[in-house]
Amino acid sequence: MKASISVADRSGRMPQIMFAGPLGPICAKLAALGYDGIDLFFPDPPAADVAAARRALDESGLAAAMLSAQGDLMAEGLYLNRPGVLPRLLEASRRHLAMCAELGARSIVGFFRGQHKDVAGGREESLKCMAEGLGAYCALAGSFGVGVLLEPINRYEMDSIHTVAEALSLRAAAGAPANLAILPDVFHMNIEESSLAAAVALAGKQIGHVHFVDNTRAVPGLGCLALGALAQCLGAVGYDGFLGMEAVPGKDPEAEARAGLATLRALLSRPALRGE
Repeated sequence: MKASISVADRSGRMPQIMFAGPLGPICAKLAALGYDGIDLFFPDPPAADVAAARRALDESGLAAAMLSAQGDLMAEGLYLNRPGVLPRLLEASRRHLAMCAELGARSIVGFFRGQHKDVAGGREESLKCMAEGLGAYCALAGSFGVGVLLEPINRYEMDSIHTVAEALSLRAAAGAPANLAILPDVFHMNIEESSLAAAVALAGKQIGHVHFVDNTRAVPGLGCLALGALAQCLGAVGYDGFLGMEAVPGKDPEAEARAGLATLRALLSRPALRGE
């Protein structure tokens, strides 16, 4: 498994961004620390310099594990579950998916899927539109050669798709697109899942990315979760992708990034994960 960490090209409202600013120096720093990639966020998508981001990745040797850059769509009310907006949403999504293609990143469907409370027909109508919208979005993403990640989010932040089981159900309702995978986030899982191990086992081969943080939404090692056991569960289902530290930074993000990576490497070096 590989290590990535949350990075944005500028400051924004999301608290769980470890580093924000010009991507060249940030990527160089993270590569020197030993990271394999970044979880990339563009808080202001129209202002993003995709060519500069591509150069930063190429020069540092890092990969963009995922890209979140749909804030402008959501500001226009373009959510997957909103009746009547799908044609406009898909057209507006082309620029975002082109960014993903340029950067070799997967697109993430988190808040972008929408909330049930905002649909007049309630949960049933919301889920119907969400599934239709997700299937169409994945088809469009596929035309760009882009994969999509569906992230369950806890009940205090969203009223839709809280658990891995619900995400898998939505994936099935959307037609089980080949380019759609599940993104379990340990922070959300710790709130919603009765068993982290069971949730990982249920998702199995459908896991495409993991947000791997501690219970306080800090980097691994700064909370009280048994992350070693969770890493072992991920290894048991054959997951070998990125473990992304989408963490809330403290007073010294660089020191925390170094410590989080050291903790992660120690967890992944355990004999059970090395097949011994």
